[in-house]
Formats: sequence, structure tokens, C-alpha cells
Amino acid sequence: MEIILATEIWGRTAHVDSLAETLRPLAYRVNVIDPYDGRDPHFSNENEAYAAYLDQCGHAEYARRVTARLNRAEYPVFLVGFSAGAGAVWAAACQKPSPAIRACCFYGSAIRDMADLTPHAPVDLIFPNREPHFDVTELIRTLETKPLVLCHQAEAGHGFMNPLSAHHDKTVCRFWTNWLTEKIAILDHGLGK
Repeated sequence: MEIILATEIWGRTAHVDSLAETLRPLAYRVNVIDPYDGRDPHFSNENEAYAAYLDQCGHAEYARRVTARLNRAEYPVFLVGFSAGAGAVWAAACQKPSPAIRACCFYGSAIRDMADLTPHAPVDLIFPNREPHFDVTELIRTLETKPLVLCHQAEAGHGFMNPLSAHHDKTVCRFWTNWLTEKIAILDHGLGK
């Protein structure tokens, strides 16, 4: 199995590389896709990161990059996205059938603008306990009616997996990292690898 990680607006940072290393034993290959072509821009704050993301990539381009990488995959693929990367993963999973066998989207607030799409592979959506620009509970109600979609809600704010985020939560991050590795290991075992 191949794992594709789509990063947040912060890009490919040390914690992303650490997660990739954690997942590496579970996959034939782990690929990281980010808005900045693999470099860590070392943003000083979230506003700077978001402005750079919109200027250098944006939602449509990020979704195109994830979809293009997915379409080149030779093995079954497990997609994982965080924040902006989660929106890109959702868009890719909702494209025509592909080698994706599962997707996990962590706090993908852009998904609210794509709630009319339906994925072609099972998708776990992990939302934060709140978002400043929309009602998380209402979005979950809408999305959980779709086939192949499972919604979860973490007891932490947007960015809980990212040490650079103001809402990072070590305990919640550890829980969801363990959850993710277990889900991938079970799926990989089911594939007979």
C-alpha cells in the first residue's frame, strides 16, 4: 500500500516528516504533498502561512496536485490530509474511481464548500470541536448521510495535530495518530501484505 499525506498550509515541516516516518513501516511508500514543493517555509504565524498558501497554491491547485499524484499511484492508496490538505484529499476522493482504498481528512474546513460531492472510496472525516466560520455539528449531519463517509469529532480545536497551531493538543494528537496507524495496519493486513 502507498500512503499519500497532504499537509496543512504550513507545508512540509518537521512534524509532517515525523508522522511520515511513523507511517513508513505500514506502507510500501509514503509520499508527502504540500503547497510549497517539499520545502519548509518556516512561517512565523498562521496568517503568514495562509497568505502564502493562497498566493503560491490555493485550494483548486492543491486538489489538482493530490488528484494527479493519486492518479499516478501503482498500488492501493491510503490518503491522509490535514486542514487545506484534507480539503484536497476530499476533492481527490470524490473524483472518478481511483486506486484510493480509503481516505482520512483531519479538520478539513474547506470540505464545507464541497459538501455536495460524494466520495468513491471510504472516507473518515475528523472534525474539531468547533470552527469559527461554520457550525461543525451541522456539517457533520449533512456529510454523515453520504455513503462511505464516517464522521468523528475530536475534543480539540482546528489544528490539534500540528505543533505549530495555536490549538495543538498533545494528548488528542497522540490519540488520533494511534487511531490512524491502527486503521492503516488493519487495512494493510486485510490486503494480505
